[in-house]
Amino acid sequence: TNLLVVDDEPNLVALLQEMLEAEDYNLVSAYSVAEAKSIIHRQNIDIVLTDLMLGDGLGIDVLQEAKELHPESQVILMTGRPTVQNAVSVLKQGAYEYLVKPFSMETLTMTLRRASEKIKLQRENIQLKSLMSFYQISEAMGSIIELDALLNLILDTTMKEFEADVVSIYLVNDSYHGLELRASLGLDDNEFKPRILEHCLKSSRQTIDKASPILFNDPDTDYMWGEQTIKSSICQPLLAKGKTLGTIIAVRINNSHPYSHGQLAGLALLASKAAVSIENANLYEDLKKTYIATVEALANAIEARDSYTRGHTERVYLLSCAIAKELSWSDDMLGDLKIGALLHDIGKIGVPDSILNKQGPLTPEEAAIMRKHPEIGARMLDSIEFLKGAIPYILYHHERHDGKGYPKGLAGENIPLPGRLLAVVDTIDAMTSDRPYRKGRPINVAIDEVAKNSGSQFSPQVAEACLSSYAKGNLNFLFHETSKAAST
Repeated sequence: TNLLVVDDEPNLVALLQEMLEAEDYNLVSAYSVAEAKSIIHRQNIDIVLTDLMLGDGLGIDVLQEAKELHPESQVILMTGRPTVQNAVSVLKQGAYEYLVKPFSMETLTMTLRRASEKIKLQRENIQLKSLMSFYQISEAMGSIIELDALLNLILDTTMKEFEADVVSIYLVNDSYHGLELRASLGLDDNEFKPRILEHCLKSSRQTIDKASPILFNDPDTDYMWGEQTIKSSICQPLLAKGKTLGTIIAVRINNSHPYSHGQLAGLALLASKAAVSIENANLYEDLKKTYIATVEALANAIEARDSYTRGHTERVYLLSCAIAKELSWSDDMLGDLKIGALLHDIGKIGVPDSILNKQGPLTPEEAAIMRKHPEIGARMLDSIEFLKGAIPYILYHHERHDGKGYPKGLAGENIPLPGRLLAVVDTIDAMTSDRPYRKGRPINVAIDEVAKNSGSQFSPQVAEACLSSYAKGNLNFLFHETSKAAST
């Protein structure tokens, strides 16, 4: 325990040092308010034992300085001129105890031991709280596989747990072998922002270069803007499986308390768990990209069998996105939409070429075979967990609002929303695309068809979103490009 003894009488300070020599304290002495404040700024002080009346000020000034820089510290005031008013005043301002001179060795040691016990209990409570918090955070991190959501959780946690004003995560960008600001919290768009970013990037680079954390507690004018300055920061490397992924840095601007080595160690715990979770999220992203590439290859394989529908799945996806955004779909739903739109006709792999590429009308028997493709496609993906989100698009995109569709004959809202959406989009693309037996029709004709059949063939909710998106010009981009290509 670091104990600071403050009194303007050197003999009394020497006496107190002698009295406490056998106790387990790291004793530091000061003989004035100014000297005590200087020590408090430079060292981590646990207990302050100070006279109430000092030559250049009051022990209250020392108390306030200690509490501001070391909130957990305990301050004991001594006085030879006790009054009830003084006792009440110092205790209200956060003093742990008020000792009246002269006091016995037993009184002093008992008071200091109680103060030490209080500090110990406070630290144990803080450690327990931190451990519980880190456990909960670790559990939460382990359950998140989307990188952006994970980074947001890390930022929020660091901001709260380390009482930071700004938190940033830098990740190594392999394409240009440098650090890239990947996520940040607390940055305001003002003239101070570039200085904060400069400090964060500089600290992050030093952390990566030295392969060790950095504690910054020396504010200087390089990072000032008006009366604001970077007062303290801690930066930890993000390391996983022997690989440096980047850094996490917490910055204090409005919070005047400097970071401690203990907090730097706490950030190391968080950074360790965060790095593993980020690495897992990166692996998931890579796996997801591989799956999507496989999906696109499958979609191309489907279209390769029918030259007249080439580009159909891509157009269906783009048109679906425009209408889905009008319906305010979430990012997760849009992720499933991409795979579902690209694979909605995958069941046609099970349809013979003679039926798939027939230029005239299908016989009832051929039509029955063609109508099996939604169920064939759904069965193909049923055992692939990653692709199960695409099944509603595949299975239900030929259902009708009035119940006259296939394969299930569902009606109204019993048809899952993905199927209702794709039913509209599939019809628009079919009407506007060229076929062996007819030319594609203009987009406005297809839109009129959607409006005309809202409530019968199509879901009114999706039809309305389609018409709204068309009115805003959000469905025209594909058709402008098609007309340009045709004219060329």
